[in-house]
Order: sequence, then structure tokens, then C-alpha cells
Amino acid sequence: MRRSLAFGQMSASRAPDITPRVLGWDEPSLLMVFELIDDAAGGGGLELRQWTGTGRAFIAGSAVGVVHEMPAPDAGISALMGGGPPPLPSAALLRGLPLPMFRSCSAGELKAWRLMQRDAALAAAVDRLLAQSERAPRVPAHCDLRLDQFLFPATRELPYLVDWEEFRLEDPARDVGSCAGEWLHRAVTRRTGPVPAAPSHDDIMRHYEDGIEQARPVISAFWRGYREARPDHDPGLAARATAFAGWHMYDRLLAGARYSIRLDAVDRAAAGIGRALMDAPGAAARTIGLNAS
Repeated sequence: MRRSLAFGQMSASRAPDITPRVLGWDEPSLLMVFELIDDAAGGGGLELRQWTGTGRAFIAGSAVGVVHEMPAPDAGISALMGGGPPPLPSAALLRGLPLPMFRSCSAGELKAWRLMQRDAALAAAVDRLLAQSERAPRVPAHCDLRLDQFLFPATRELPYLVDWEEFRLEDPARDVGSCAGEWLHRAVTRRTGPVPAAPSHDDIMRHYEDGIEQARPVISAFWRGYREARPDHDPGLAARATAFAGWHMYDRLLAGARYSIRLDAVDRAAAGIGRALMDAPGAAARTIGLNAS
């Protein structure tokens, strides 16, 4: 709640149209009241073609760039916001779960963590990404950005960004990578035609290649909008964002396993794509639409 209030206070004077206004709050009851936004389309319900065909991906990138271009918050807002990195990805959790977390996991989550904890290459990629991210410039960042947190009102072009519970000063690659990862995950896990009874390796690879091809123009449009709003980003941003997009596939694997006793095969295969992105993010950035220039 305090992080949400911190962003509401900061954006009110610097980008008042980027999120619905906070009308009031009561901290003891953890209650917040926001301006009502009528007739808005949520980004979570949009198909890939609706992001590019309407220019929404470009506009969404511009909105994220506007947030990242905000000056650093003053001391009062920083105190509300607090410190510390987002909880995931975590190098420590790839080596072992704390007992309370272990006890609260579903059977599906435990299988997901076991899969990840046995992958030495994934652990090395997470270590690498976190070290690079630690050295990156800090900007005001959402840090839990999902497509359903973009609201597109019928009365204006710029979307609202909502749900600021994880707001903090962080590496901008987290937000860019989350959006790219969302589009990639949707594209590679979507079934568009009949599934062969016994798909061959070539059938499977063709499906994932087609998915990346479908996501690339959306990610590219988002990236163009972002760079237009924030042209002076650091040169390593595209590669780090690609690695965070790869981690997003594992994040979706965990989310899908939360209420399950088994891992979804499609999400598990998508995590394999994420692993490839994290292993060589510099080379993969252009492949997914995050061109360096």
C-alpha cells in the first residue's frame, strides 16, 4: 500500500495522467480509493493483433518510457516506497526454499522449483542477470508489469498503468522485459489450429518459431515507443530486458503451478525458450524485437 501511495504522490506532480488518481486511503484498514475509469479496455484481454493493429503496443511503450523518465523521488516519497529488490528472480531460491515457503507451495510449485534448482545453467544465468542489473541505472519502475495493468480508456490515447504495489527505484529492464515476456508467453503457448496426435520435434519447433514471429512485431512496436519517450537509455538495456523476458517464462510456469499438482507441459516448454533467452540475451534481443538501436 505504501508503494502504491508513493507512486500516486510522485506521479501527481510529474505525470498526472499516467495512473488513476488516488482519492483517499486508510492505512489501518489497507483501503485505497481511486478515480473511477469508465469504459476502459484492459490490455490482458487483447489479442496480439490488437496490440499492433491499433498502435497500442507503441503507446504502451511510450507510457512505460514516461514513467522511467521521471526524476528520482524526494526523501518523503522514498521513505514511503522503501528499499530492497523485487523478490524474483532470486539466486537464493534457486539453491533452496525456506521452510515456510516450502510448506506453503503446491505440489506443482515444488515440481517447478525442483526443475529450476537442478538446472545449473539457469542458476548461472540468473546470477549473471542480477549482477548486471545491480550495476544498471535506477529509475522509477513498476516492477510487476503485466498486460492487464494497462487500461486503455475510450476517451484518450495514453493508457493508464495500475497496480503499483511493487513500485521502487530499479533497473528499467525489469519492466521492458516483463512486457516482452508476456507477449512471448502468450504467443508460444497459444493454440491456433489442430494439434497433431503425436507431434514431431519439427512440429513443436515450428510452433514455437511461429509464436516468436507473431510476438516480434508487437515487442518491436513497444520498444520503438519506449525509445521515443526515453531515447537516452543505457546501452545494455535491450540485452538485460531480453534476459528478464526469459525469466518471465519461468514466472508464468510458477504462476500456473500455484494451484496445481503438476506442471503444464506447454508452460514447461515455454520455460525452455526462456532459458535460451537468458543464456544468450545479447544475441536473442534482435530475435524477439528488442533491437539495440
